[in-house]
This record gives sequence, C-alpha cells and structure tokens, in this order.
Amino acid sequence: MGKYRFFKKTAVLAVMLKVVGFAVVLMTTGAVVGQQPRRLSMSSLPEPPRQLKKLLSAGAVTFELGPRVNAEDPRIIGETRYYISYHYKSEAKWQLLRDDQGSRVLIIDAGFSHVQWKPRHVIWLRDEPEEEEFWSNDVLLHELDHLRISTDPRFAKRFAEVLRQRRVIRHSLAPGEVAGRELTDKLVERETRAVFDELTDLIAIRYRELDRETSHGRKPLPPDSKLHDLLRPGAVSRKPAEGTGVPNRN
Repeated sequence: MGKYRFFKKTAVLAVMLKVVGFAVVLMTTGAVVGQQPRRLSMSSLPEPPRQLKKLLSAGAVTFELGPRVNAEDPRIIGETRYYISYHYKSEAKWQLLRDDQGSRVLIIDAGFSHVQWKPRHVIWLRDEPEEEEFWSNDVLLHELDHLRISTDPRFAKRFAEVLRQRRVIRHSLAPGEVAGRELTDKLVERETRAVFDELTDLIAIRYRELDRETSHGRKPLPPDSKLHDLLRPGAVSRKPAEGTGVPNRN
C-alpha cells in the first residue's frame, strides 16, 4: 500500500467559442483596418440593471468594444469567449494488486476535495451601443444569454459530484510502467480532465442550440425550448396565437 498527499495547482484550460450575434452582412472598410477593440472592465461601463449584476459577477465579465483587425468574418458583430479554470485538493491512496490473469493493477482512491470551477468571460461587440441603451442592445442581450448558459451553477455542482463519484481509478499497468507518485498524479489529472471535457462539451452544445433556435439572436427564444427555464426563469411559456406567425418575444 502506498499513500501520499499532494495539492494540484490550478489547471487553466481555455475553451473559446465564437458566437455570432446578428448575422448582418456588413463588409469592413479601410477605415477600420488596424483598429483594435478596447477592453473595458465593468467599472467603466454604464451601471447595469440590478437583475444583471449577479450574472455579470458570476461570469467575471470584461468587455471588448470596437472593430478588430483582421476579422475572420465581417458579418460577425458579437462574440462571447469563456475560459474555465478548475482546481482541487486530492489525498490520493494507491494500492498495487494482481488480477486473475496475474497482471498488475493499480487501484487509486483520489480523495477529491475543495473542488472549484471558475468561469470568466470576454464579451465582444463590434459596434459600441449608445450609453443609455447599452444594456438593452439586441446583440448584447443575445450574448448575455450565452453567459447565462456557461455560468449555470449546476455545472460547478456537477463537476464536484462526478469527481467524487469517480474517485476510485483502476489502471492496468503496462510492462515497465512503475506505480508511484508520478503515475498516480497523471491518472488523477487525466480523470479530472475527462470530467471537465464532458461538461464543457455540454456547454458548447447548449451554445450551439441557442444560436440555432434564435438564428443567432435574430429571433426570440421559442417558448417550447429546453433552454427556456434557464434563460427565462419565471416567464410564462406559451405558444403564439394560431395564425399570427409571430412568436412571443421573451
């Protein structure tokens, strides 16, 4: 039986998703070539409505405003990038056994604790809204829906839950592979990364689902959307009146 303690330093894994706001085809001109967007902190922006403050704080949001040099697609006028860091403490215990075929098997109890999941975001708007209309700007409102997805506290809760469910790691040793701290550290981190990837893949799916259902923010969220409870909590979900052809504006 071997046992050791270690503290896993924060592992920062960046996940960047490009999000189209309104897909308005507007070609850039020579006047914007070489320009860089301005990065602004929350303190330099108009005071947000009370109901948005908690969301913006949870997402650790900064803003970029203005055209970008060498933009890949001139139709893109809004984008949300999110970065998620995680860290944890692990008191890992390991044991080397033999299976029925005589092969060496490493059994690890990872002992995950103090699990943290920390998202931060950069929201970019090509066209800077007027100050008095900043928080009601249609492109920004769409990006804030993306923010609501990736700041959903259930992701952090699920990350901790799944790690604890998978705390026991079983690994068949290859010929010449040595059981010990280095290998155990690697296997614990590999398991953590696998859980992280599962959850960030789900965020990416929901980002794409939002864009598909709203045509990148050009249409309101359908009242029967699975995202409705998350993005429009407390709103009355109902189908539009028959024959109007106009969906409810949420």
